Amino acid sequence: TAKQLGYSRVGLETNEKSSTIDLVSRVDLHPRNQNDLGKQLRRLRNKVEVIIVHGTTKSVSRQAAHDNRVDFMRFPLSGGKHLQYLDRQQAGLMRDSGAGYEVCVRDLLVEDRFQLVKRIGIIKKSLDIAMKHDLPVVASSGAQDMYGMRDPHGLASLLSLLGVDDETGLDMVSSIPNGVIAENRSKLGPNFI
Repeated sequence: TAKQLGYSRVGLETNEKSSTIDLVSRVDLHPRNQNDLGKQLRRLRNKVEVIIVHGTTKSVSRQAAHDNRVDFMRFPLSGGKHLQYLDRQQAGLMRDSGAGYEVCVRDLLVEDRFQLVKRIGIIKKSLDIAMKHDLPVVASSGAQDMYGMRDPHGLASLLSLLGVDDETGLDMVSSIPNGVIAENRSKLGPNFI
C-alpha cells in the first residue's frame, strides 16, 4: 500500500525486511521517568534507526532534549490538565542536542470539533516554536493500519491546517526524515567510530 501511495521508505516498529520498499526501524518511547528513559535509550540506540520520545512529563522531556541519542520528540495531546508541549526552553535544548519535532497527522483526525480546534492550536504553537528554533520537523501519518495511511501530498495538505505551505510540508514528509535516516544508518554501520 505504501508503495502504491508513492513512498519509497516507511518507518515501522518492527525489524522486518521487504524487497519492494525500504523499511526503517523506529521505536516510540513512553518513559515513566528519567531513569527509565536512560535505560531504554541504552538498550535501543544501537538496534533501531529512529527513536521518538513522547514527552509525558517535564522532567522526561528535558532529559530527552539533552540526550543526543533521541532523534525526535512528540508531546501528548490528551492526558489531563498539565499537557506538555514544545516551549522555547525545550526547543533550545533540542536544537543543541540535534533532536527534532514530530507532527503526527493522526492527532488531527478527530470527530469532535472542539477537540480538533484545541489540538490544532496546541500543535500549531509547538510547530511555530520548532520552526523558529530551526529544529528538524517531520510529519508522519501515525497510521496503525493501511486505512490510516495518506499519500505524501495528502499529508502535506493536512499540514496546511497548521499554516505549513506545500513545499515545506513535502520536506517534512521526505527530505528531512531521509536525512536523519541516512545519518543514523551511517552511525549503525560497521565503519562508524
